[in-house]
Amino acid sequence: MSVNLLELVNSSLTRENAGKIASLLGEESSTVSGGIATASASVMAGLINKASTAGGGLDLLTKINAGGFNGDFLHRFGSMLSEEEHRKGDLQKTGGELISWLFGTRQDALHKLLASSTGLSKSSVPPLLGMIAPFVMSIIGKQVASENLDSKGLVNLLNTQKNAVQHSAPAALAPLLGLANLSLLGSTSQDGSGGIVQTIVSFIKEFWPFIIGILVIGLLMKTCSQQPAKQTLPPQPPAAIVAPQVPKPVADTTRAARDTTKVSADSLGTFGEYKLPNGVKLNIPEFGIERKLIAFIEDKTKAFDKTTWFTFDRLIFDTGKATLKPVSQEQINNIGEILKAFPAVELKFGGYTDNVGDPKANLKLSQARAETVMQEIVKLGIDKKRVAAEGYGDQHPVADNATGEGRQKNRRVDCRVTRK
Repeated sequence: MSVNLLELVNSSLTRENAGKIASLLGEESSTVSGGIATASASVMAGLINKASTAGGGLDLLTKINAGGFNGDFLHRFGSMLSEEEHRKGDLQKTGGELISWLFGTRQDALHKLLASSTGLSKSSVPPLLGMIAPFVMSIIGKQVASENLDSKGLVNLLNTQKNAVQHSAPAALAPLLGLANLSLLGSTSQDGSGGIVQTIVSFIKEFWPFIIGILVIGLLMKTCSQQPAKQTLPPQPPAAIVAPQVPKPVADTTRAARDTTKVSADSLGTFGEYKLPNGVKLNIPEFGIERKLIAFIEDKTKAFDKTTWFTFDRLIFDTGKATLKPVSQEQINNIGEILKAFPAVELKFGGYTDNVGDPKANLKLSQARAETVMQEIVKLGIDKKRVAAEGYGDQHPVADNATGEGRQKNRRVDCRVTRK
């Protein structure tokens, strides 16, 4: 079984050292703990991406050896977090050079991304990366030394980390690495062009019917313009290459639009198999509620609270009612399986509406829908003591109710972990 480097980072970085980092940054310990996990995953993503380029594995191995990133560094890490050492800035300088090597001119964009995804102030992100990047390198360096890896072995080791990084790194990190999405991590070409080429190839593969359709239409228009006197209709393009017709979006004025928490397939990413700790396999999207919930449950650095909610993305209710349509059952079943796999976990479901209509009626509907989701989970064999439900009506909007898109986002069912 391959080693999980991110788990090694979290387990090796003691609570004492995490507390020292929080003190140096002047941030809350809970915020810094989450920031460390996200920063570590981002650094690891950068390393995997770097190793996938031509000569990247050898460059990385050279960097590890030249920088002294090994087990000895890990033993000295705690002392490097003292106020005196922090003022010297040696650790931050080393880490800054690593981040510059990995992300180049996109460092500022990385800082903004991590600040927005972790809750840390933007001024805290660079020094945090300066401390975490050398630590991550040292965890990898220790594995290189203990397993006597060459550059090819190092690349293979990093490639085994892709799934773990996809679950922990912010999805918006992909464009900073020149990738269409994090599922392409480590798949860049070996000619040095990297993620840009891969992104173009991915785009062409996905949209080739549109491209061919446009070319055919252009050819027909050219043919027509060259033979104006000819009255026969231009030949129809073959059915296999006609550009697909994109359906027009349903106007928000319909009642049906007000009874769904389903989001677009594009925003959910690619569906794939995920094996739970009890062996049950789920087919779930890379950015769906299931993976987010599992990642939160498994992350020992993230404590449950009253503000961390996860939004269901594939639930549809009957119009104006609290009755779920059959298509919603797949996601209900997934949540039930997650609760079975993590028997200590308890959840609370929250129902929400937009601000259209009578507030009292909206509150009643939101309560009924939250209770429906809870009851469906209980039907799957989950102890009713482990779940709760509450409706909040039009309170706590997540988007602007002045727009149709915003109102649709506000009509939702969320859940939060109340125990794990």
